[in-house]
Amino acid sequence: MHDAQPPAPEFPGRDSHAADAQTDRRRRRVLGSGDANPRLAAAQYVARHRLEPFYRALGGLAIAVFGGEATVVPHLRQDGRYRRLVFVVDAASAEASIDYAAFLPLEQAFWTAYAHVPKPDVPLMVAVRPARGWCRTEALAPFFVHLATPDDAT
Repeated sequence: MHDAQPPAPEFPGRDSHAADAQTDRRRRRVLGSGDANPRLAAAQYVARHRLEPFYRALGGLAIAVFGGEATVVPHLRQDGRYRRLVFVVDAASAEASIDYAAFLPLEQAFWTAYAHVPKPDVPLMVAVRPARGWCRTEALAPFFVHLATPDDAT
């Protein structure tokens, strides 16, 4: 497979080699080894591991809790030799950007309902991105999310 990249535009005062190295690191982190299309790779991973029912259930849950604008998108992450699937639930809640405290009950309702969804026997993560303006990389960060208790949220 060929990983040809168009040359990066030259900006005054920027080191083009440092920019290439940063782009290369980012590509390795998001894509697997040799994957040219990350969406296709994620879709193939979902199909290969028979995760479509879980994917549909997660999408239905997201819409039921967050509303019709909510979406779920699978992302395949490469961490060393291991691949991990991350389902990013985009709540698409404009209010979350303004008043996150008002969004918290919805997120807690989502996680409570998610606890009752049968989980597949494949390593995966689920992350909630409250609003479309929030950074995608935050949702894809490889860390475990602390779910706040009602005492923590107040």
